[in-house]
Amino acid sequence: MIPKGSMAYNEEGTLNAIKELLNTVNRLRAPDGCPWDREQTTQTLRPFLIEEAYETVEVMDQVKSPADLKTPAIQSAFVEEWGDVLLQILLNAEVASETEPTITFEAIAKTLNEKLIRRHPHVFGEVKVSGSADVIKNWDEIKKKEKADANTGTSMKPSSVFDKIGAGLPPLVRTMKIIQKVTKAGFQWPDLGGPVDKLQEEVQELKDELKAHAIKPDLKAVEGEIGDVLFSVCNIASFFKIDPEAALRSTLRKFESRFRFVENGLRERGKTPEQSNLEEMDALWNDAKKVERAQ
Repeated sequence: MIPKGSMAYNEEGTLNAIKELLNTVNRLRAPDGCPWDREQTTQTLRPFLIEEAYETVEVMDQVKSPADLKTPAIQSAFVEEWGDVLLQILLNAEVASETEPTITFEAIAKTLNEKLIRRHPHVFGEVKVSGSADVIKNWDEIKKKEKADANTGTSMKPSSVFDKIGAGLPPLVRTMKIIQKVTKAGFQWPDLGGPVDKLQEEVQELKDELKAHAIKPDLKAVEGEIGDVLFSVCNIASFFKIDPEAALRSTLRKFESRFRFVENGLRERGKTPEQSNLEEMDALWNDAKKVERAQ
């Protein structure tokens, strides 16, 4: 038995709950099960996994401190959203196992458990570490060895720092992973001055492109310049270890809150945004900012 950490749980109850859940998912995919569930494939389930992951992140963003988990509303949402993510894992495993019997939830769980034990020799072995930096270093070295062992005797393309960065990741997440990889390889400015200058350069190039084709914009060129600006912003974020997705989510929450204030203000005047104008809405927007500062 592996010693347990601080997470207290009822082992028998947990195993029974997992067993019941596996049986339920299997029943949904049975010939006389749910028509919708039976229609799903690994491709049709893909967007649901991404959607459920983001909905779970929304709940996680509400947990500013461990004490927040004691809030009934957050407790309920936390359990429900993580359950939805778990369903995607189980349903994908069930779908895959129908074609390839070796791909099962049991195989997934066993493979993960073996990997966790293998990559934590400081917990399950005799390796000594002085902190998280040593843990990350050991983890990377073990991953490299695993990959080398797996590729032994096979013809593989040359390795790259971009190996293992999933092409299907959301763009901002993939951008940050790429920046982290090239930074680790030494391809990065020594201080913040470089990334800030680069951002200013890219913004100017975007302005120049818009000015040069003001009447009929070259949309492909504009798209490219916008992409360059976004990448430069992400590079600055990496210097401060700021998650750009979290930053953008925060801005979206702020934007939504302010626009709701605008909608409520117009509603009190018997109007909708469509019946208003930019000047009137902008004035209410500024009022919303004043209310925020006063709170």
